[in-house]
Amino acid sequence: MRLWETQVERDLHRDHSLRTHGLLIGTFTLLLMWGVSALQMHLLHVESLAVRYLVTLGVGYVGYLCVLRWWAQRLVERRTEIEAPDEDLDIRSDGSDDHGGATDGTSALSDVASGALDAAGSADEGAIIVVPVLAIFLLCVAVVLGAGSLVLLYFSWDALLAVAIEVAFSYVSARAAVRVAREGWLMAAVRLTWKPLLGAVVCAVALGALIDHFMPQVHSLPEAVRVLTGKAPR
Repeated sequence: MRLWETQVERDLHRDHSLRTHGLLIGTFTLLLMWGVSALQMHLLHVESLAVRYLVTLGVGYVGYLCVLRWWAQRLVERRTEIEAPDEDLDIRSDGSDDHGGATDGTSALSDVASGALDAAGSADEGAIIVVPVLAIFLLCVAVVLGAGSLVLLYFSWDALLAVAIEVAFSYVSARAAVRVAREGWLMAAVRLTWKPLLGAVVCAVALGALIDHFMPQVHSLPEAVRVLTGKAPR
């Protein structure tokens, strides 16, 4: 089974530029999220940035999974020669060690964001000067870490490769008696993307909550930046 997966992975790398595919999928997902955010802001009039960001990330992730599944199927269908693995195999392959390197470090993003939120929550209410400065610092941290998590999540091709392999296996198992327990394309995709998603959600909700609390008059992140830089009336 490992040899079969390696062969399919090698063929996909040879026939397609997976980094380019990942870039296209990520661009589409960000455009979808931008549309969802604009819809909430202009048509649904959602005032809370924290709620808006949470809904935007949720819809964006569901859309990403759907596009990922469709895209992987297109890649596999173009390969007309997908040979089935050995029919006598009766082993479990959960893929827990495959393609996980790209997202191992992303858990640190959510840890940093969580620590920043804990520090903000424990701040003394009497610290009139420290709290606004801390809020600006946390805003910058949330923007940087959240953007980094989204890049790791939506522009990585590791999830696309893992889903394509699962789809390819579903094709060969449909026409051959292959007794191998697999995790499926959805579990493979979630396993490779839940850490950066968690980091992005924590950072985005923290960012929205900070802006809602300290700058309730603003309705978007660019407007908050203009207020902080003195280019808009406070």
